[in-house]
Amino acid sequence: MTPDILDKLFEVAVSARENAYAPYSKFKVGAAILSETGEIYAGTNVEEAAYICTHAEQNAIGNMITAEGAHKIKAVLVVGGEEGDAMLVTPCGHCRQWIREHGDPSTEIYVAGPEGVRKSFTLGELLPHDFGPDNLK
Repeated sequence: MTPDILDKLFEVAVSARENAYAPYSKFKVGAAILSETGEIYAGTNVEEAAYICTHAEQNAIGNMITAEGAHKIKAVLVVGGEEGDAMLVTPCGHCRQWIREHGDPSTEIYVAGPEGVRKSFTLGELLPHDFGPDNLK
């Protein structure tokens, strides 16, 4: 991953986090994904009163599919935390499965704080012994 692309992913995720709709949990998350076509898509978490939530990673994947169809994800960057604060958060288990559906074990996952990227993983590290589309063939 080039530093320029990583900087752009960070910028997009931070901007998305600012638009999070999290009036109940106050936990705002922004995500940016890089598709195999080189496009970057943003997503933010959206809550509602019944506590059914759409996560930032899910929204970013949906935005990618809406714009260009289902393509592989090369990288994901996530920034999140309580309103007014940021902490290092990785994609939750449910989001890891969404990423697996559109990525593979080598998909890069970056976790950022306010100052930038702090940690990186592969999806295989975060979701070992995964279940994906190949299991259904």
